[in-house]
Parts: sequence; C-alpha cells; structure tokens
Amino acid sequence: MKLLNVLAFLLFFPLLVSASAGTIDSLDIPSYISHHQLDAKDGGNGIFYTFEKKGKGTIPKPGDYVKLNYVGKMLDGSVFDQSQPDDPFVFRVGYRIVIQGWDKGIQKLPVGSKATLLVPAALGYGSSGLGEIPPNTPLLFEIEVLEILSPDAYDQYMMQKEKKERAAYEKHVANQFKKDQRLINDYASDQKLRVKRTKKGVSYMIKKKGKGDNLKRGDKVTIHYEGTLLDGTQFDSSFDRKEPISFVLGQGKVIEGWEDALVNFQKGSKGVLLIPSKLAYGRLAIREEGINIPGDSVLAFRIEVVKVE
Repeated sequence: MKLLNVLAFLLFFPLLVSASAGTIDSLDIPSYISHHQLDAKDGGNGIFYTFEKKGKGTIPKPGDYVKLNYVGKMLDGSVFDQSQPDDPFVFRVGYRIVIQGWDKGIQKLPVGSKATLLVPAALGYGSSGLGEIPPNTPLLFEIEVLEILSPDAYDQYMMQKEKKERAAYEKHVANQFKKDQRLINDYASDQKLRVKRTKKGVSYMIKKKGKGDNLKRGDKVTIHYEGTLLDGTQFDSSFDRKEPISFVLGQGKVIEGWEDALVNFQKGSKGVLLIPSKLAYGRLAIREEGINIPGDSVLAFRIEVVKVE
C-alpha cells in the first residue's frame, strides 16, 4: 500500500471516522510508552509525541502547507506506509486532508524536528480500519518536518511534482507497451494466429468475415465476447451470461483497444483482439463483480459482432 495513496484517500475518509471510535486503543499507547521508556509528551485527545530532535523552526498552524517525510507503523512495528526520500509529502494543516491525529499532532512539532507521533485509533482510522490496518488500531508515525511552504511555493512544488510524476508515468507506459508487444507477438505465434496490427498497436485476426460495411463511429453495435489474460485465465464472458454487450462505437463506452480495432470488423464477423495494457486498463488493477485483472495486463478477446444499427 503506497503511503501517498493512503493519505490522498483521506481527503474524504476522515469524515467517516467517528471521534468516539473505541477508547480501548488509547490505553495501548501509554503501555507502549512505558514499555519503551519514552520521554513522551501528552498532546491531548490521546495523542503523544516524543522528539529525537526538536527543531528550532516555526511550529505549524492551521492553514500552513507542511512538507515532511514519514514512516507509518502499527505499534508492533509493522510498516503500513512511508514516503520516499526524494518525494516528501505535503498537506495543508487543519483542512481534513489527513487523519485528525496528523492535523492535531503536527501542530506540536517545529520545523526541523524529527519526532515520533503516537495516534489513537479514534483520531486515525477508527473502528473501520483501512487496508492492512485493522479496526481500532493505534498508530505510530516517525516524522521529519522539513519546511512550511508559502502558498506560491506550494503551487510551484506541486506543479514540479506533477511534471515529475507525469514523466515517470509516460516512461513506464512506453516501456510497458514495448513489453506488451513482445508478449502479444509470442502469444500470437504460440496460438498460430495470423494477426494484423492497427496503428495504435492492437493486434487482431478476423476468423470469419462478416457482411456489409466495416463498423464506424456512431454505429450501435452488439458484441458477444470472452475476455482472458494471456495465460488463459478468463475474467469475463458474455457468452457464458448469454447477454451480449451493446454500445455506440466512438463514444468511449468501452476500452480504447476495442474502439481502435472494431472498425476492421463487419456485422457477423468473428475474431480475436490482442490489446496492450495502455489501450485497456493500464496500470489500474480491476477487481469487481468477479472480474480480476492485474495492472499492466495484455487482454485477449474472442469476439462476435452480433448486430449493427
């Protein structure tokens, strides 16, 4: 679980956590402090903090943009999240962007501090928990407060961060596309499929030619399909449900690989589509309603064009 993803999710999640969520967790923190003989200060509301190094800078206040590094742990030492050395986390204090324990606890730590923040579950993820964090779990954060950014500095920092992330994403997509094409070539060879390739990179083979004109944007088409991963694992099948899918071609109702390749088919056509991940679901893993598609997956579809309107 990526640290940034967890904290970004908290834009909304803190509103779901009751401030009255289990009180038993607050008893665990003093026991932890006693066991480890920590010189911890009481920050109120069940929060405790201890300094490895107390900074001499400004103490964050509501409205400040704070940049920091951190490691999130449970009291047994299990790490559930952490920032990367070259990618500090930035949030605005008091705006419920993060858990309440952070909003309150960060106001005890001057810039330049290295500290441990102990947060009761009521000010963390409450009785619901999140991901690998069980319900009613107190949390420990090792935090290094780097600086407080002005609004202009914050905007500049986020623009640079977005640019860097976009470049990294595009590099990943380009490398993955090359890998996908090799996988598609090997799969087509193994399955003895004589495929053609679209300009965008979808490989397809028409096993039975249909009648009439090729499909075009604006056509309402009805398609039967079976979707599998390249290892043969089926993730969906309208044939099994006996319910073909209908949609208007060119309106983005289906993955880009379908939109790209279907214009080579006619009513009654049967064939195969081999779709690289960037024209399917990319890095996104799909797990819903019995469908399980890992991120960066090449998808294979056996299709039949049932109807064209």
